[in-house]
Amino acid sequence: MSESIQQMVRPGQCVDVFYPDPETAKKQCFRTTQNTRFVQQFANLSGGSSVLTIPPNNGVQDIVLTLSIGDMSAGQANGLGLNRGWGYAAIRQVSFRYGGSSQYFLTGQQILQNAVRMSPNGTARDDILSLGGSALSAAGLAAGPNYAYVWLSLPHTVPTAEGKLPPLPSDLLTQHIQITVELYPISSIFSQAAGSTGTVPSALASAEFQVQQVLFENQGDALARRVDMTTNALSYPISFVQQEVQIPVTVTSPDTSTKTVTLTGFRSGEVKSIQAWLTRDADLTGSVKNPFRWICPENIQMTYAGEIFARFDAGSSKLWNLVNGRLTPGLNDLTLADNGAGSGSGVITIATPSLDQWVEMPFAQSFDPVTAHSMYMAGKPITNGIVNLQFTMPPYYPGTTTALDAGAYTLHISYVYNGVLMFSQGTCDYVF
Repeated sequence: MSESIQQMVRPGQCVDVFYPDPETAKKQCFRTTQNTRFVQQFANLSGGSSVLTIPPNNGVQDIVLTLSIGDMSAGQANGLGLNRGWGYAAIRQVSFRYGGSSQYFLTGQQILQNAVRMSPNGTARDDILSLGGSALSAAGLAAGPNYAYVWLSLPHTVPTAEGKLPPLPSDLLTQHIQITVELYPISSIFSQAAGSTGTVPSALASAEFQVQQVLFENQGDALARRVDMTTNALSYPISFVQQEVQIPVTVTSPDTSTKTVTLTGFRSGEVKSIQAWLTRDADLTGSVKNPFRWICPENIQMTYAGEIFARFDAGSSKLWNLVNGRLTPGLNDLTLADNGAGSGSGVITIATPSLDQWVEMPFAQSFDPVTAHSMYMAGKPITNGIVNLQFTMPPYYPGTTTALDAGAYTLHISYVYNGVLMFSQGTCDYVF
């Protein structure tokens, strides 16, 4: 009778919040240390593939690339520029293999989008982009060297301490972890104004991989030393992102038509969400590069087997994504422009602030445990049904009053799955 009605009827376990209690206090079982001393140089600085090989050695966490553009004279930099996040723009694709697991790929666009969508707040999102390479005009290039710090988005990594996964237990592997980064030709990431007399660099000045590792202070604490892993297995939950599907879209100006595309290429497994954004092809391949001027589609309707799962009218996806997550899906960027194109003395200027946007279309129920503990939320198995997506183009580039240019665009589609890495018998593989 001394308890209140609320204490009696509310579900939940009694927890002591006045004194330290095992339910509110946690402690580390095995003592560890963390370091970032593992560094490996890129094999190719002008483009092409470079391979990072990590030998089995306790826990593997984050992997960061450090890329640099060397000193340039004013004459060499004349009429040249680099977009914000140019380190990510330099990546064609990344492949990864854990021991003897299957090999999978992600594009440079996905590496950045995964990084910013998992960031804990808007400041961190903006910082990930700007740390990936500052937007530079000729003056900035001549004041070099300039560095780009690129965080690699892999299934076992999270770019924050909030919800960070335990390190990948490479002590359970007998084979190396292999990460391959393929770069575009370095000359292709530079913007160049009409009439520029500058010399586009053909190679980076330097490039390296750096790995953060977590090591046991007592190697006897390693699971492989305590448990027979030939007859047992360790389940390591991950969030798996499949290599993006790219769909060409033609846009007129103004464009009020409804676009309809069919989403294909699903693997067997539970799809948690579908990420989507549009880029203008000329922003990636033209003389002025703005590769991350992402455009969020509007008036979205996503159906699977004829059933509507996501309907976002008139740009409402931004609010829905906010209330189902922590942040609106966008980050602050700066666009480059050719000032005086065709005059013979054009320069690349860091022009209008813009907003890079995408949309998340979820299948799984929204829930965040706000801890480093794994929480499984069921996704949607996409089997023999068809996923159709209808959308319209917004009238302006996000964050500006500049009308969309007519021409060729690309719709980027990224599928996010529930997944588990199963470690046993010296190797591991994915279970979806």
